[in-house]
Amino acid sequence: MTRRLAAARRSGVPEVADVLRTHFFDREEDAHLDERNLHFWRALAGHVQADRAAQPGATVLDVGCHRGGLLELMFERFQPGKLIGLEPLTSARQAAKRRLARYAATVELHDDNGWSELADVSVDLAFGHEVVQYIADIDGLMEQLYRVLSPGSFAYLVLGCHIENPLWPIWKGELEDMGHSVYDHAPLDLLAAGAKAGLAPALRPLRDHGWVHCDPTASRGFSYPSAGALLDHQYRHKLLFRFERRA
Repeated sequence: MTRRLAAARRSGVPEVADVLRTHFFDREEDAHLDERNLHFWRALAGHVQADRAAQPGATVLDVGCHRGGLLELMFERFQPGKLIGLEPLTSARQAAKRRLARYAATVELHDDNGWSELADVSVDLAFGHEVVQYIADIDGLMEQLYRVLSPGSFAYLVLGCHIENPLWPIWKGELEDMGHSVYDHAPLDLLAAGAKAGLAPALRPLRDHGWVHCDPTASRGFSYPSAGALLDHQYRHKLLFRFERRA
């Protein structure tokens, strides 16, 4: 049985809302989550590549790294020298550690208090896929990103679970039924939080073309009421936020 653990702020460090559980869905569904996210991760990596935002040997940070799939993709694509992941679920961190151990890169995996382990201006690229809805304090998140990013570097955050997405009320209920604590965020509020922290914010849809991959028979995961809603989500409401630290 799952129970919700209320999120709290710890000394100004933003916290990913944790839950008293060992998996995001369950063991089997967690194993399939990477496959469902792969198309989004590839789109994100494509934007990083287009911006020339990742260089070989760089230090990269994944906020909410889960089982390490996105870090693995970024390593294969850009050959960074150091991989850092923040992830509250112990089982997911353990899976990420096993997954990333085979790569010739330094790997650091921390729980949601791991911001305190990161030095100032020590990260060359930061990213996070569908994690912001689990963070209560977006101002604190942006302050931490500004602190750890090196001058001239970027943070990319993908978010479809926001209040401008008509599907969010449905998904919010599904997540809460699973035992997760989630928060309502507006896209403009996220941009404003970045600007207030000193970052230069930008926004675009994550994807604007290509095939939409969806298996309606999947036993778990977010549901869609229609094909139109699915297309609207992927091409209109699933957003990519880019935050640049210019100085």
